[in-house]
Amino acid sequence: MDADAQAVPGGQYRVTVTGSQGVYVGDHGIQVNLFTGERPPGPVVAGSVPQPPPAFRPRPELLDRLRATGPGVPVARAVTGMRGVGKTQLAAAYARECIEAGWRLVAWVGAEDGPALLNGLAVVAARLGLERPGVALEAVGGEVRNRLEADGDRCLIVFDNVADPDQLRPYLPAAGHAQVIITSTDTRTETLGRPVPVDVFTPPESVGFLAERTGRAIADGAITIADPEGAAELADELGHLPLALAQAAAVIAAQRLRYPVYLSRLRAYPTEKYLTRPKGDPYPRGVAEAISLSIDAVTGDDPTGLTADLLGILALLSPQGVARDLLQCGPPAGLLVAPGAEAAQQRAAEGTTADGAAGIDAAIGRLADASLVTFGGDDTVLAHRLTMRVVRERALHEGGGFLLVAKACLLLDAARVALGEPWLNRARVRLFAQQVVALNEHVAASPGYGPTGPAEAEALTLRLLNLRLWALTFLNQARDAVTQAVAIAEPLLADAAAAYGPSHPATLSARTNLGAAYRAAGRVDDAITQYERVLADHERLSGRDHPETLTCRNNLGVAYRQAGRADQAIAMLERTVTERERVLGFDDRLTLQSSNNLANAYMSARRYREGLAQHARTLASRDRVFGSDHPDTLSSRVNLAAAILETGRPDEALPLLEHVVPDCERKLGDEHPDTLTARGHLANCHYAAGRLTESLAHYQKAVTGFERQLGPAHPLTVAARANLDRARREAATGTS
Repeated sequence: MDADAQAVPGGQYRVTVTGSQGVYVGDHGIQVNLFTGERPPGPVVAGSVPQPPPAFRPRPELLDRLRATGPGVPVARAVTGMRGVGKTQLAAAYARECIEAGWRLVAWVGAEDGPALLNGLAVVAARLGLERPGVALEAVGGEVRNRLEADGDRCLIVFDNVADPDQLRPYLPAAGHAQVIITSTDTRTETLGRPVPVDVFTPPESVGFLAERTGRAIADGAITIADPEGAAELADELGHLPLALAQAAAVIAAQRLRYPVYLSRLRAYPTEKYLTRPKGDPYPRGVAEAISLSIDAVTGDDPTGLTADLLGILALLSPQGVARDLLQCGPPAGLLVAPGAEAAQQRAAEGTTADGAAGIDAAIGRLADASLVTFGGDDTVLAHRLTMRVVRERALHEGGGFLLVAKACLLLDAARVALGEPWLNRARVRLFAQQVVALNEHVAASPGYGPTGPAEAEALTLRLLNLRLWALTFLNQARDAVTQAVAIAEPLLADAAAAYGPSHPATLSARTNLGAAYRAAGRVDDAITQYERVLADHERLSGRDHPETLTCRNNLGVAYRQAGRADQAIAMLERTVTERERVLGFDDRLTLQSSNNLANAYMSARRYREGLAQHARTLASRDRVFGSDHPDTLSSRVNLAAAILETGRPDEALPLLEHVVPDCERKLGDEHPDTLTARGHLANCHYAAGRLTESLAHYQKAVTGFERQLGPAHPLTVAARANLDRARREAATGTS
């Protein structure tokens, strides 16, 4: 197992371990595989299916077009139309209908960009038991597609808000019985399936919606509508756009207004004072004014300012939505700010989390009552993209953009602290990175978010860079979202170098993390290029024996070993061990990690005597310094036993493994990946010694644990199952 130190913000490093030590235990749990085994009762739902908004009108004629099945009906339907017409809600209504009908799978995947698409497919894979920790998400997405093609009966997958049809195309089932719905404003998606265009409401639908939502429908035997002329005039003013009608109805209902009163306010609203109207993407008719009136109404009734803060932060984060528990995070203690920025920091902290979770929930409720947010089925808070745009532009024109960004940074800082171990929370790590990228893109798109003073400017730049560095570090440690990691790392390195120069600690951290992202993506030569450059920079700036220089040398040695350059790896790691031992002492944890890596390099070069000696020395120090049941000590004991076994001495390895497996079970749990790996080595020992009965028992436990924790397709599971099958065959034939 190789220890890999990755740079994190603040000039520090976090060490993870490749091999069995670094494998991921699924935070979703391993679900029953619908396509290969048992089927649980009821539907399996993946992703965040939006809940119905107040006074939702199902538009049955459009739903009938989504329900259509049979020979000659394409697998996919492309639901297209302008923003605000209700494409997403139409697809969500059909998804909820399928859930209620007990369909085998209903999956919701946000597809606004490549990372969101892959993250959503990873969630689907986890729910289907197809998760493959350590495997690129593109491959995981391909497996979801193949499974749906092979057995997609009564399965629905929705790709919401597709921006680039070419990004989606590789993951669309080309055949089979699965139903696929694509929502998009881009009519090019109509080439991917049967077109289902969605238009604005008809005049009767608009009037009926307003009456129902505002409580102005009068039941008198038959349903009649109070002031139908006023409702019709308002609906016409709003262009019959469902989103604008929902905003108007919320204000009318909350303030008990008559239609003409609201209409007069709408016409008098000084939108040009707050918003720009880009030529290429103008607001639909009346929508900006209606949203603005809703914002004024809901924020004006909240003297704490929390509702306005929350809406502003939502507008700066991902359009795929934000988990409620992230919004409830409090700011961590001890956040670093640049000198002179303390006042801005204090202003940013005020009101954002002072009321705790209850205050956040109350603010979310107010926004939902005003139709400014909706909810996904997994407690995700969603704001429409047009609403988000109006909120951002208002903040810019009112001069509050910088403070809003500072508050969003505080929230993400708190979410970062709450994440825990990245390899145990891979799905949350990917979503955290998605939020950080969204915030950075909004800030980069508009200079109006910039502060007025140099101290605040430096604080904001550094805070955003740090958040991006943390997101990248977490993705590298999670080791599956390699494309997302590289996509973050490359522009991050360029931005850090432009802001601070090539030798700044933030730039060097970004370069180190880019190397780690390349290595995880299998681009080992590119990783070596980055590692070699950052090592040279650290040697020049900090000296040849500085701790960060030695960390870079350790990482480069691991990359050399991965590239098959064992001799260079040994030379690099021998020097690292020597210098770390001189500077830190051999018993320092970093020295021992490099010693472990050197032992692995020796074994790769078939220098078994040196590899065994190095493993033994590392184990002895870890045992003395950390104790016999420390995870590092247990890892070394397993490594030494595996090395002894590799040299053809199973009888010597067996007592070590018989001792360490119970220790791993007690310390780590009986299905921790390290425990399962140790059990697999124990099974190999029994097998090599001809004890098939004992080996079969341990192989079976290892396979069961790996399948439950890592999934049936993980390489460790596959290898363990192959060993089990081999032992079974030999037991059946009486050979060994």
